[in-house]
Amino acid sequence: MRRKREIIYLIGFIFSLPIALTSYINSSFVSSFIGEKSVGAIYAAGSIVSIIALLVVPQIFRKVGGYKFLLSVIALDSFAVLLFAFSKDVWSVILLFILSFTFNVLIYFSLDELLKIFSKDSATGKIRGAYLTLCSLAWVLAQFALGTFWGEFSFKMIYLTSFAFMLLFFAIACVYLRDVENPAYDKSNIKKYVKEFFNNKNLFRAYGISSLLQFFYCWMVIYTPIYLSSHMGFSWKEISIIFTVMLLPFLIIPFNLGKYADKIGERKILMFGFTLVSLATLSLFFIHGHILWIWAVLLFATRTGASMIEVTSDAYFFKHIRPENEEFLGVYRSASPVAYIIGPIFASLVFIFIPSFKLIYIILGIIMLCGVYLSSTIRRNDI
Repeated sequence: MRRKREIIYLIGFIFSLPIALTSYINSSFVSSFIGEKSVGAIYAAGSIVSIIALLVVPQIFRKVGGYKFLLSVIALDSFAVLLFAFSKDVWSVILLFILSFTFNVLIYFSLDELLKIFSKDSATGKIRGAYLTLCSLAWVLAQFALGTFWGEFSFKMIYLTSFAFMLLFFAIACVYLRDVENPAYDKSNIKKYVKEFFNNKNLFRAYGISSLLQFFYCWMVIYTPIYLSSHMGFSWKEISIIFTVMLLPFLIIPFNLGKYADKIGERKILMFGFTLVSLATLSLFFIHGHILWIWAVLLFATRTGASMIEVTSDAYFFKHIRPENEEFLGVYRSASPVAYIIGPIFASLVFIFIPSFKLIYIILGIIMLCGVYLSSTIRRNDI
């Protein structure tokens, strides 16, 4: 059991490397074909396809088993990344991006389910925290590598490197997960448990908090690389350095915050986290010069608040479900793809009316203030 968990940790780390290498350049690469203000629509399309795919995943699992399903999706994702590296026309870029986006969501879902299988006799929070920290480490290392070794790297080289990591991911999963047991999924009434989820005020609040955080990630991941490279004139080497510093809180905060959460309370931590995210994001609007360290510090501040929200919102959510409420976890996870539908659509509407690209930071900062209010509605008897 423990060895299997360690394998999941390892492949989760390896899979996070290609995701981290490409996540912050995808929007810039796609925008070179369709324009920077239209790229959000492609993310929205990928999210819609992902949600549809997640609805049918349990049925496929029951038919082919978790092991075969995971290998199949890894293989398809690897092939999509390889073709993406050589794409030269707009329609192939759009199609392959949507496919890869969807396959990534399904792989994360599969790894979560496998980790759950091998965590039955252990503390879920401790195991999940270790897993997320290792995945975060991959993000930091990937950005550091981009800034240190590649310099002015080409998009094609990054995608080919990501393809190589995907092959390694496939090989390890193929060898070490072949004897994994097939998860038994319940045939639940989707309409019934979704309604029950949103009728519960605590679960509804947790979903709202998570949705705001995912909305923040959505805008930052899609539009900040474009703004830094196309509008502020930063090189990709400089951007990689900025992002390396930016992601450090995800290595520092989770372990240290967890042991204090029960003493301080989720309400205070969430309110402070959203306040920090909001103020730091609003501050980005007022940066006019090409000053690397200021961008690094302020983006570090945004992710410090975001990491606090991420850890604490999950803790708040899991306090309000029982072990047999696994169907609620699926609803809670949908916050990310839903945010990647609403976020780009809203951004596309904003770009019609605002005169400056950087005004998105004012709007995003104001939206994050809603999280302060939502967190303040948590009462002592809710925890």
